Amino acid sequence: MRLLRNFAEASVRGDFVALKSLLAEQAELIGDGGGKVPSFGRTLLGGTRIAQLYLATGLRNGSALRVELANINGAWGLLRFIDGVLESAQSFETDGERIVRIHVQRNPDKLATTWQQGTSQSTH
Repeated sequence: MRLLRNFAEASVRGDFVALKSLLAEQAELIGDGGGKVPSFGRTLLGGTRIAQLYLATGLRNGSALRVELANINGAWGLLRFIDGVLESAQSFETDGERIVRIHVQRNPDKLATTWQQGTSQSTH
């Protein structure tokens, strides 16, 4: 959970160096918008590219961005809010030291069933 907490804090701070250090060089990000909201049509490859994406999201949204650690399908993940609205639920796979895969769920129908209040910890 420490790895995930550090990643959440780095994403909110916009700390590119920290984000990159927490991601495996060959990390993958898989997005699912369900055809209802924008998402990546194919897997985003590379820790540097993924760190750049998280940095850009933080810079673009500034103080409107909030991230919470949450229990998602029995494992710790992140809920990302923009202007108080749940934007995505993110689950992570690690090798024990770095993040190797991120699954980003953006489909609003699936998000409605993912978030359970009371099972999250906020990171601002």
